[in-house]
Amino acid sequence: MSELILLGGLAARRRDRVREFCLRSNLPVYAEPLSGLREDPQLDHLRIRNERMLGRGNFDRVIRIGNVPTLRFWRDLDSSQINVTHFSDLPFPGLTRGELHPIEDLTIRPAEAGRYTDLIAADREKFDQVQKILDGEPQSELAMLRALSQQIPFGARIYLGNSLPIREWDLVATREPRGFTIEANRGANGIDGQLSTFFGWCQGSNNWCIIGDLTAIYDSNAPWIVPQLDAKFEIVIINNGGGRIFGRVASLQRMDPDVRERVVENAHSLRFDAWAAMWRIQIRELIPDPAATRRVWEKYDALWS
Repeated sequence: MSELILLGGLAARRRDRVREFCLRSNLPVYAEPLSGLREDPQLDHLRIRNERMLGRGNFDRVIRIGNVPTLRFWRDLDSSQINVTHFSDLPFPGLTRGELHPIEDLTIRPAEAGRYTDLIAADREKFDQVQKILDGEPQSELAMLRALSQQIPFGARIYLGNSLPIREWDLVATREPRGFTIEANRGANGIDGQLSTFFGWCQGSNNWCIIGDLTAIYDSNAPWIVPQLDAKFEIVIINNGGGRIFGRVASLQRMDPDVRERVVENAHSLRFDAWAAMWRIQIRELIPDPAATRRVWEKYDALWS
């Protein structure tokens, strides 16, 4: 049986046990940022870095540990024949099938070491190719986010919201062990209240918020609380001129691009400097080159075609 360990969000107190389970199981691991184990050097020899590699693993079983994952592979499991077992502190599986168990019930069954060497080697090759694509397009959205992740100070508390920043961070953010604490908010109405959530989460002097432009607009009154905060923060707005995640949704590709941009993506040409001045806060705007971003996604998709 071919198995995969899929790690969603994990409380810090769970990570040592889950790491030990992964190491002794010798199974490939896909760790999302909220797991706190995405950059763990001890798991590097087991870790799959590219989500799209998961579809090439021919897995018979997925062992999901932690909160409900965000990646597309997880959603596709609902319509697949792959067996899924859940270990989570949540009272629901987040999928229409599969047995749910508490994390305390994790039972280690050592697997054959080296069985997945070829899969992990192929994943490393794809990862290196993605890095070269980003190197060639420094003004693209993905390259700018990768560069930001490399510049954020060690030990930062990073809040990601909503869907696209979460997914893009997972795809391209640095994998160096920099001691980040990652939090996020997402869901069907995940665009609402993101800045307010971040401000409520802030503590200390090393807080970073990375959000999209529409997300910032939806919660544009949130900085009213800033004078009452006893914390320092950095807000980074990825201003790509609309809800660009919808341009990546396969079911929307059949729409006329102009209609999709106007009706679904809510395209705009707004900037946030006056908004920041009104609230007397400092922000960073990442304004990627749309053509460079498009070329990166085209080259990325071509890697997997």
